Amino acid sequence: EHAEADAFFCFTSIMAEIKDNFIKTLDDSACGIVAMMVQLMNLLQRCDKPLHDLLVEKQQLSPQFYAFRWLTLLLSQEFQLPDVIRLWDSFLAERSRFDFLVYTCCAMLVVQHDLLLENDFAHNMKLLQNYPDIDVHVLLHKAMELKQQYELEHQDVLSR
Repeated sequence: EHAEADAFFCFTSIMAEIKDNFIKTLDDSACGIVAMMVQLMNLLQRCDKPLHDLLVEKQQLSPQFYAFRWLTLLLSQEFQLPDVIRLWDSFLAERSRFDFLVYTCCAMLVVQHDLLLENDFAHNMKLLQNYPDIDVHVLLHKAMELKQQYELEHQDVLSR
Protein backbone atom coordinates (compact mmCIF):
# COMPACT_ATOMS: atom_id res chain seq x y z
CA GLU A 1 0.00 0.00 0.00
CA HIS A 2 2.82 2.45 0.84
CA ALA A 3 5.48 1.12 -1.53
CA GLU A 4 5.94 4.43 -3.34
CA ALA A 5 6.37 6.36 -0.09
CA ASP A 6 8.75 3.72 1.27
CA ALA A 7 10.82 3.78 -1.91
CA PHE A 8 10.99 7.59 -1.82
CA PHE A 9 12.06 7.49 1.84
CA CYS A 10 14.85 5.02 1.00
CA PHE A 11 15.97 7.11 -1.97
CA THR A 12 16.11 10.35 0.04
CA SER A 13 18.01 8.58 2.84
CA ILE A 14 20.63 7.33 0.41
CA MET A 15 20.93 10.70 -1.30
CA ALA A 16 21.40 12.37 2.09
CA GLU A 17 24.41 10.11 2.67
CA ILE A 18 26.10 10.97 -0.64
CA LYS A 19 24.97 14.57 -1.09
CA ASP A 20 28.50 15.86 -0.49
CA ASN A 21 29.58 14.22 -3.77
CA PHE A 22 27.29 16.62 -5.64
CA ILE A 23 28.23 19.90 -3.94
CA LYS A 24 30.95 21.55 -5.99
CA THR A 25 32.33 23.60 -3.09
CA LEU A 26 33.02 20.33 -1.24
CA ASP A 27 34.79 18.62 -4.16
CA ASP A 28 38.24 19.10 -2.66
CA SER A 29 37.20 18.68 0.97
CA ALA A 30 37.66 15.53 3.05
CA CYS A 31 34.06 14.51 2.32
CA GLY A 32 33.84 15.37 -1.38
CA ILE A 33 34.18 13.34 -4.53
CA VAL A 34 37.90 14.12 -4.92
CA ALA A 35 38.51 12.61 -1.47
CA MET A 36 36.75 9.42 -2.58
CA MET A 37 39.02 9.22 -5.64
CA VAL A 38 42.05 9.75 -3.39
CA GLN A 39 40.80 6.93 -1.14
CA LEU A 40 40.46 4.72 -4.21
CA MET A 41 44.01 5.45 -5.35
CA ASN A 42 45.39 4.96 -1.81
CA LEU A 43 43.68 1.59 -1.62
CA LEU A 44 44.96 0.60 -5.07
CA GLN A 45 48.49 1.60 -4.06
CA ARG A 46 48.28 -0.66 -1.01
CA CYS A 47 46.74 -3.68 -2.71
CA ASP A 48 48.33 -3.51 -6.19
CA LYS A 49 51.30 -1.16 -6.24
CA PRO A 50 52.52 -2.13 -9.75
CA LEU A 51 49.10 -1.31 -11.22
CA HIS A 52 48.86 1.92 -9.23
CA ASP A 53 52.32 3.01 -10.36
CA LEU A 54 51.54 2.26 -13.99
CA LEU A 55 48.20 4.09 -14.04
CA VAL A 56 49.09 7.06 -11.85
CA GLU A 57 52.81 7.66 -12.37
CA LYS A 58 53.74 6.18 -15.73
CA GLN A 59 50.55 6.67 -17.77
CA GLN A 60 49.17 9.56 -15.67
CA LEU A 61 45.69 8.11 -16.06
CA SER A 62 43.83 10.28 -13.59
CA PRO A 63 40.90 8.68 -11.73
CA GLN A 64 38.86 11.73 -12.74
CA PHE A 65 38.78 10.21 -16.24
CA TYR A 66 36.93 7.06 -15.14
CA ALA A 67 36.35 6.79 -11.37
CA PHE A 68 34.43 10.07 -11.13
CA ARG A 69 31.57 8.49 -13.07
CA TRP A 70 31.89 5.19 -11.22
CA LEU A 71 31.60 6.88 -7.83
CA THR A 72 29.00 9.56 -8.55
CA LEU A 73 26.65 7.22 -10.43
CA LEU A 74 27.24 4.24 -8.10
CA LEU A 75 28.39 2.12 -11.06
CA SER A 76 24.99 2.38 -12.72
CA GLN A 77 26.52 3.18 -16.12
CA GLU A 78 29.11 0.41 -16.04
CA PHE A 79 26.84 -2.63 -15.79
CA GLN A 80 23.50 -3.97 -16.98
CA LEU A 81 20.50 -3.26 -14.73
CA PRO A 82 20.33 -6.73 -13.07
CA ASP A 83 24.02 -6.41 -12.16
CA VAL A 84 23.53 -2.83 -10.90
CA ILE A 85 20.70 -4.04 -8.68
CA ARG A 86 22.98 -6.78 -7.30
CA LEU A 87 25.78 -4.26 -6.68
CA TRP A 88 23.45 -1.78 -4.99
CA ASP A 89 22.05 -4.55 -2.83
CA SER A 90 25.59 -5.21 -1.61
CA PHE A 91 26.27 -1.52 -1.03
CA LEU A 92 23.06 -1.10 0.95
CA ALA A 93 23.79 -4.20 3.02
CA GLU A 94 27.12 -2.79 4.21
CA ARG A 95 27.24 -0.53 7.25
CA SER A 96 29.79 1.70 5.51
CA ARG A 97 28.13 1.35 2.12
CA PHE A 98 30.03 4.05 0.28
CA ASP A 99 33.36 2.81 1.59
CA PHE A 100 32.35 -0.53 0.08
CA LEU A 101 31.74 1.30 -3.19
CA VAL A 102 35.41 2.36 -3.09
CA TYR A 103 36.48 -1.23 -2.43
CA THR A 104 34.33 -2.34 -5.37
CA CYS A 105 35.89 0.27 -7.67
CA CYS A 106 39.33 -0.87 -6.58
CA ALA A 107 38.31 -4.45 -7.29
CA MET A 108 37.29 -3.35 -10.79
CA LEU A 109 40.87 -2.20 -11.36
CA VAL A 110 42.50 -5.21 -9.73
CA VAL A 111 40.53 -7.80 -11.70
CA GLN A 112 41.72 -6.11 -14.90
CA HIS A 113 45.33 -6.08 -13.61
CA ASP A 114 46.92 -8.14 -16.40
CA LEU A 115 45.10 -6.37 -19.22
CA LEU A 116 45.89 -2.93 -17.82
CA LEU A 117 49.58 -3.73 -17.29
CA GLU A 118 50.08 -4.91 -20.86
CA ASN A 119 48.43 -1.95 -22.59
CA ASP A 120 49.09 1.73 -23.19
CA PHE A 121 47.33 4.88 -21.99
CA ALA A 122 44.81 5.01 -24.84
CA HIS A 123 43.74 1.39 -24.49
CA ASN A 124 43.53 1.61 -20.70
CA MET A 125 41.50 4.79 -20.88
CA LYS A 126 39.05 3.13 -23.25
CA LEU A 127 38.86 -0.01 -21.11
CA LEU A 128 38.15 1.91 -17.89
CA GLN A 129 35.63 4.25 -19.50
CA ASN A 130 33.86 1.31 -21.16
CA TYR A 131 34.28 -1.33 -18.52
CA PRO A 132 34.10 -4.86 -19.96
CA ASP A 133 31.39 -7.34 -19.05
CA ILE A 134 32.28 -9.25 -15.92
CA ASP A 135 30.49 -11.51 -13.49
CA VAL A 136 29.57 -9.09 -10.70
CA HIS A 137 29.75 -11.92 -8.18
CA VAL A 138 33.46 -12.26 -8.95
CA LEU A 139 33.81 -8.50 -8.58
CA LEU A 140 31.93 -8.41 -5.27
CA HIS A 141 33.96 -11.34 -3.96
CA LYS A 142 37.17 -9.46 -4.76
CA ALA A 143 35.80 -6.27 -3.18
CA MET A 144 34.92 -8.16 0.00
CA GLU A 145 38.36 -9.76 -0.01
CA LEU A 146 39.98 -6.31 -0.25
CA LYS A 147 37.72 -4.92 2.45
CA GLN A 148 38.53 -7.74 4.86
CA GLN A 149 42.25 -7.60 4.18
CA TYR A 150 42.75 -3.85 4.28
CA GLU A 151 40.13 -3.01 6.87
CA LEU A 152 41.96 -5.28 9.31
CA GLU A 153 45.52 -4.45 8.31
CA HIS A 154 45.15 -0.77 7.51
CA GLN A 155 42.40 0.97 9.45
CA ASP A 156 43.43 4.25 7.79
CA VAL A 157 42.88 3.11 4.17
CA LEU A 158 39.48 4.75 4.02
CA SER A 159 39.60 7.66 6.42
CA ARG A 160 36.32 9.37 7.18
